[in-house]
Amino acid sequence: MKTTRRTFLAAAGATPLLAPSAAADRRGDWNPIVSENLHNVEYETLRWLKQLGLKHAVFQGTDHVDASRKGYWTKDDVLYHKRKCDAAGVELVSMMIPIGLYTNARFGRPGRNEEIENVIRTIQATGEAGVRTMEWRFWPDFYWDHRVGYYRLEGRGGASLKAFDYSRVADRGPFPEVGEVSESEMWERFLYFTKPIVEAAERADVQLTMHPNDPPVKNMRGAARIFHHTDSLRRLLREIPSRYNGITFCQGTITEMGVNVLKDIHYFASRDRIKLVHFRSVRGTVPKYREVFVDEGDIDMLEAMKAYRAAGFNGPFVSDHTPRVEGDSGWGHIGRTFTHGYIRGLLQAVNSS
Repeated sequence: MKTTRRTFLAAAGATPLLAPSAAADRRGDWNPIVSENLHNVEYETLRWLKQLGLKHAVFQGTDHVDASRKGYWTKDDVLYHKRKCDAAGVELVSMMIPIGLYTNARFGRPGRNEEIENVIRTIQATGEAGVRTMEWRFWPDFYWDHRVGYYRLEGRGGASLKAFDYSRVADRGPFPEVGEVSESEMWERFLYFTKPIVEAAERADVQLTMHPNDPPVKNMRGAARIFHHTDSLRRLLREIPSRYNGITFCQGTITEMGVNVLKDIHYFASRDRIKLVHFRSVRGTVPKYREVFVDEGDIDMLEAMKAYRAAGFNGPFVSDHTPRVEGDSGWGHIGRTFTHGYIRGLLQAVNSS
């Protein structure tokens, strides 16, 4: 049964209106880490995070961590940002490996060996600084606008939504800087890069969590996108079976693939291969979909939350790609706040069932 506002509120109302952590501490209920993708870890951002009752930070906007543009991070680079979190009483649990650190590796160009060494140094430095998870992505055409079929449209109450329509780019030629890339070539590039960095992660005790292709189309303007389906994610885990090699279960992206989302939650979470969840909703699947508010998508989010619990996933959960609402910031903190209220209600509902 799909969750409605009535069933959601009835379930959530079955317990006192306590924060999930307080309720869990009292009853021993499921208490997964709930965090947020942060564009920075400055005082105002961390204060907003704590005002939502969140105690963990997922630092996504890490392009400037290497302030001197060395091409890698040092322990001091990481500690500079971790100490900001520590001072605010927030645990820095994950950092994004900037995709610009390994451009040659993604493009299959000379210089990728040096980039691999730099990423290995970055993973080692992050582990030495005490941050235990690093998220990353791997596709050459890393764009988020009309060049890959995205556009904006008006959603509920005039909110600004992001949408995708493959027909907008289906007849366009390859990107000059990318060219045509076969599936086998992309797998070669990916494994050549991934195997040594996972070995480094094992040594550094850092979990790696890879985000699948978004939008999840099989081919984007001549370049294969190998992680457009959960079958490819299964292959990834077979190719590199290390427990340090995990995935970001971006629920929006997985939904866009047109797969059975609840079954895939169970498959990956029960094997402890989900290291991070982007908890978001969409309507539609490839080749055309739109990113909507968390309470109006195609997936029953209460059933999804139950599936994570049943499979033993303990976080972190973050929001992602939230619609822009009136008065919102460029980063979308109001839309994200709405999602976190919904997540909190879902956790109470799951713990009361």
